[in-house]
Amino acid sequence: MTNIQQSNNQHIRVLELRNYLLMPNMTDEFKKYFNTYFVAPMHNLGGFTLGQFKIDRANDRFVWFRGFKDMEARVKFLNDFYVDSKTWKDYGKGANDMMINSDNVYLLRPLATSISVNFMEVSHKIVVVNFYSCNSTLDKVIALFNTEYIPYLESIEVNNTTLWVSEMQENDFPRLPAFQDKNLLVSITSFENKKEYQLKQKLINEMSDQLKQSMQQLITTQNTLMLVQ
Repeated sequence: MTNIQQSNNQHIRVLELRNYLLMPNMTDEFKKYFNTYFVAPMHNLGGFTLGQFKIDRANDRFVWFRGFKDMEARVKFLNDFYVDSKTWKDYGKGANDMMINSDNVYLLRPLATSISVNFMEVSHKIVVVNFYSCNSTLDKVIALFNTEYIPYLESIEVNNTTLWVSEMQENDFPRLPAFQDKNLLVSITSFENKKEYQLKQKLINEMSDQLKQSMQQLITTQNTLMLVQ
């Protein structure tokens, strides 16, 4: 069994959501470069690439997810890969030359104890990330999601939503900055295709007025990122 196959049995407690701004029209070339030179070496060092996506109708964005067993494994990986590895010394400049900005990164932990590295269905072509800013109401929003919103999603057969909050342990590799917002809740859901997403979104919009009002009262802002393979 290869190291990448072995990583499929891992569970993660730390997630990086990395949103790169590339030079114009470089997404496909960057993805090819990324997969050719970085994915296998990163997996071998304990940094698990969980999904790679474009942003819908954008030709200059590359979004990917990287998971770790815990924060201690993360800092070890970052030093092993970005400081000590021959891979990054040989190919890091080529990647950086295609990027304008790589600092749009969220450092998250799952609300569940841990999450399988396979939490996003590999056959699904759409991943929707919702960012909920909850100023001083995060605990109440989490309770509302667990008791009402997630059960509603499951009632319309949206069964694979995972919930995340910011990992607030110090980012001990400041060379790679990350957003750590104590008032943030993030949901990640995958769909087979745009048609399924649009159908489910229509049903989500038909939730009860009471649930809508409860969410509106507790959530300060909501932003959605639709990712496509």
